[in-house]
Amino acid sequence: MISLLLGACHTLVRESVPGDWIEIPAGSALRLHQPVQIPPGRTRAFFTAGRASGASQDATCALEVRRLDPAAIQTVAPARFAITRVQDYVALVSKADRPPDEDRHVRFQLASHGDSGGAPMIRFGYHFWLDERQDPNVMRLTCLGRHDEPASTRPPTLVEIQAVLGDQATLERAGAAAVPEPTRAAPAGCRTCQPAPS
Repeated sequence: MISLLLGACHTLVRESVPGDWIEIPAGSALRLHQPVQIPPGRTRAFFTAGRASGASQDATCALEVRRLDPAAIQTVAPARFAITRVQDYVALVSKADRPPDEDRHVRFQLASHGDSGGAPMIRFGYHFWLDERQDPNVMRLTCLGRHDEPASTRPPTLVEIQAVLGDQATLERAGAAAVPEPTRAAPAGCRTCQPAPS
């Protein structure tokens, strides 16, 4: 019974704002157009190609791998990685409580605790789990929305995710047209103008 209920659960992703919430169907994929380099001592690399345009300044995406190499750069070659599942994700933002003590331990606490009295800061987003048959080291693409208080943030849309991926990668949804480019705003003070074409 539990397995049937779990099998019926699907994570929905919003296409745009405003836009419909849709499922990422079987056969969807992440296509890397360029090599992605994972720095030494890290297990993820952030996409930055589309962020300079300002189209998605609050969203981030990172390609994550399973292996940690403390000394060498890991390179993920351009390829098409099938998406096996999409998972909702909430990142709780932490802060360093105090500088390292004498034994070099750093104490961490949730941003909502302690003397600050502030609200918790979080980021909503998604894990796009990738088929390991293409490259057993490649694990997932994680995309997060704006870092803010829970009532003021939301997960990124497909349009925002594609803006972050830029020319480096494409999120391909099976049975659908390419994710649309973000529309540009009409010039300031123009009441009858339509948004400029992308």
